Parts: sequence; structure tokens; C-alpha cells
Amino acid sequence: MLKVVKEHGIGIAIKRNKKRLFIEITMLGKLTHEDYKIFVPMVDKALKKAKGIEADLLVDMRGFKGWEFMAAWDDFKFGVKHRNAFKKTAIVGDKNWEDASTAMMSHLMSGKAKFFKKREKALSWLLKN
Repeated sequence: MLKVVKEHGIGIAIKRNKKRLFIEITMLGKLTHEDYKIFVPMVDKALKKAKGIEADLLVDMRGFKGWEFMAAWDDFKFGVKHRNAFKKTAIVGDKNWEDASTAMMSHLMSGKAKFFKKREKALSWLLKN
């Protein structure tokens, strides 16, 4: 009998030039506490090393299926800790609650946050000065 494996995890790309840090996070499946234990230190280190330059964030949630309990708490803590770290945050998704949570989140952040249904439009918005 073939065992079905449910994929989950957080893909991360960190790009930097002299003026800007760009972090892209892709959320896949139902996220776990272990997923956050891997990706949060990577983001923390990138932000620490890029101190003094602007940082932008793209979060692609199109393959996202939710969180295990501890991972939801990890996500909340990450959001609070980094609420002032990014000049712009683009959320790409396909669910109404993702759009609504982006609108709520934008009031708690010092930078701008915007929801998109297409990754290309999100990138275009992030790259505009």
C-alpha cells in the first residue's frame, strides 16, 4: 500500500544588495513548530546582518493549509517581533481571510502591507520605490 506524504514547510529566499534586503517566504501545507524552528533563525540572522538597509518581505500563501497549534503561536510571535522590520510586506494568497488578515496586520506595522492574488503583481509593488 502506498503511503501518502503530506508536504509542509517554509521555503525561504534571502536576497541582498547594498540598498535593500528582500526576503521571500513560501508557506506549504500545514505548518509545524519544527518548520518555524528552522526558518525564524534564518530571517533573524538576515535582518541582523542587514541592519541599516531597507528590508521587504513577500509571503506566498497559495499552498498554505494552516498551522498546528504551536506553529500558529510561533507565527504570532514572529509577526510581533518583526512588525517594524519591513518597509513593505506583500502577501500572495487566494483566500478571503488572508486578505482580511493582511488589512488588520497593516495597522500594527510601521511599514506598508498589501494583499495580492498574483505573485507578479506583488513583486511589481515591492520593487517600486
